[in-house]
Amino acid sequence: MPENSVVVNLSQFERTRRTQVSAETLSALYGCRDLLIEGATRVLTRQSEAMENTLLAMADRSPLLDTRNSYYNAQGILNTRTNELLSACKDAYCQTFNDFAHNREKSAGAELLELSLVDDQDYEITLAVDKATSRLRYNCAEELVALDARIAHLLGRSDLSENDSPLGPRALCEALLDGITRMQLEQNIQIVLLNQFDLVLTTELANIYQSINHYLIDRGILPDIKVGAKSRAHGAAQNSPAATGPAPAMQGQAGGDMFRLFEQLAQGSSSAAGGEAGGAAASLAGFSLLDSLGQLQSGAMMLPGSGHLKLPLLETATIQNVLRNLQQSPVMQAASPLDAVLVDAVAMLFDVVFDDAAIPDHLKAQIARLQIPVLKAAMLDRNFFSQSKHPVRRMLDAIATLAVHLPDNEAGNARLEAISQVVSRVLECFEQDIGVFDSAAAELEAMGNLLENTLEEIVDAGLQQDIAQIKQSERTEFAPVIVHDFINRALNDQPVVDALREFLRRDWAQLLTLDYINEGEQGAHFNSHVETMRELVWSVQPKADMDARLMLVRILPGLLKRLREGVAEIDLPQKLNDRFFATLVILHANAVRPNAQPVPLPDITPEEIEELAPVPAAAESASTEPAAEAEDEFTLRTRTLNKGDWVEFHYDDGTFRWARLGWASSIKNTYLFSDQDGMNSFSISQNRLADKLRRGEAVLVERKSITESAFGKLMKLFRQKLSHA
Repeated sequence: MPENSVVVNLSQFERTRRTQVSAETLSALYGCRDLLIEGATRVLTRQSEAMENTLLAMADRSPLLDTRNSYYNAQGILNTRTNELLSACKDAYCQTFNDFAHNREKSAGAELLELSLVDDQDYEITLAVDKATSRLRYNCAEELVALDARIAHLLGRSDLSENDSPLGPRALCEALLDGITRMQLEQNIQIVLLNQFDLVLTTELANIYQSINHYLIDRGILPDIKVGAKSRAHGAAQNSPAATGPAPAMQGQAGGDMFRLFEQLAQGSSSAAGGEAGGAAASLAGFSLLDSLGQLQSGAMMLPGSGHLKLPLLETATIQNVLRNLQQSPVMQAASPLDAVLVDAVAMLFDVVFDDAAIPDHLKAQIARLQIPVLKAAMLDRNFFSQSKHPVRRMLDAIATLAVHLPDNEAGNARLEAISQVVSRVLECFEQDIGVFDSAAAELEAMGNLLENTLEEIVDAGLQQDIAQIKQSERTEFAPVIVHDFINRALNDQPVVDALREFLRRDWAQLLTLDYINEGEQGAHFNSHVETMRELVWSVQPKADMDARLMLVRILPGLLKRLREGVAEIDLPQKLNDRFFATLVILHANAVRPNAQPVPLPDITPEEIEELAPVPAAAESASTEPAAEAEDEFTLRTRTLNKGDWVEFHYDDGTFRWARLGWASSIKNTYLFSDQDGMNSFSISQNRLADKLRRGEAVLVERKSITESAFGKLMKLFRQKLSHA
């Protein structure tokens, strides 16, 4: 098959685009994330007292009791629970950002929030977020132009819309609202707090964005970018011919006015032909093409004077447009001008189908057997040309769709035989009842759905081991960055002695790394050990009140048990193990006596440090990936592939095979394909697949209606004929 013959529907690019990230990119993104949320919460903490005073003043001026109470309640939250509130906001933002960085779908809670925006209060919240976003973006416009461009470059995109950036004002405002919502406050108090946060950040956020831009510049991300270039480029793109879309004449449905077009052509050809065909018409007086097509369907058409017309026999391996033979036969001289146009139109339809490289020859042969019945149906029911779901068109489309389920083996041959039986039944039964095609189409569509569902079950079961291996390989690459981030967040702004800090970053990190590689971020062991780390950091903080001391006494046995089990998993040398727990005893003693002279910690000797087993580094595999190229249509096509899509791979020996996408990694964009039976699988990266598309070694198999595509071409051709008539 020619590898350039399949047209890909570019409108499908509106689907979610995947973005491939490396460990280095992820580290840079995390750095930007921390600069934004830490900077924002630092500003809000510093201005908490000022926000309280503002709310008290607003309450005093408010004439409505409900509004006053909202201000007072919001002021009370800031006065007593600021740290808890800002911690919730920080956690919400980090969770949303990490979902973006790992190409995870929006959390269920966020989707429910979006789906519930129906009543007045929810509308007010949406309006508050929109207003806050607009105000922040307006005051940070210059900084955001550069930042959006740098983040797009970092993610390998040509552009990044305002609301898609994980660092943009909308993402920040939605995370702040999410954090406020986690405090289980009334909606009017949520709106008051969000408005206060927005007013404070309006004057400070530009400086934070400047610091993020400098951070990216230091990492070599677009250091020479010109502010405002993005806006000009965007405007230019909108005015370019490619952005204006297809001509209006090509946007409508292809068959909408097709029959009217045929009538116009028939009128023109009738007046042009004049009386040239008078002799032939007289010799075939009383001839009706429609009435005689039934004879052709069986083999031969009887003509007046004992003559007959016989078209070439269409067997199951024959691909021939017999309607062209009909056009050249003497009977067409007696046909009406409209009949002649209809024969030409249906003949052209089959020409287009037979030229479609996405349909294998053995299926084209089955479609070829239907030429006379399809012509009869088109002459009986003009809706054939205007309705995309017409029974005849559904049947043709259903046959073409089954192409991906016909491997060159016994199973494929059996399926082909089943298709042939359906076609034979149409040839035997169709006279004038279009319902014959309806039942045949339903049978073929059911066959296709069953095969697709069965294949999906086989593929899903067969790919589990491969998927697990790919996921583990990806987690191995990202583990150092992920674990480092979790430890840093646990230690953030906490007074922790160097011995404990070193234990977490050197020893406990090994355990978290193993957990993450084996289970991922959602794994039970990983989350349990992260929680143990957080409890450990909390346990050594000074306990100034009796409640905190009692809490420490309650959790300490379980904490020590989990710590001992954890260090046993990483085989920590015994001397270092003993030293750590001895140090921990002193730290806990100092924590419950914050006002007394702390007990000094023992020093660790250089000999003991040397006994530490080195952290095993992940082996670096030699990359054979093609170098990343500038984003083009082929990269876009690979990004829009979804599970169940088919790709035709071509090889140097002239052979090809169809492969079905069974799974796509959301992190490294590794695509896992299986063959037509789901028995064999292989993986390929996004970059390599894009390169194969670029070289013509792979072609995306288009799954849209073949008749719709064919009628689009027919419409164009007949309009050209009419314009030259």
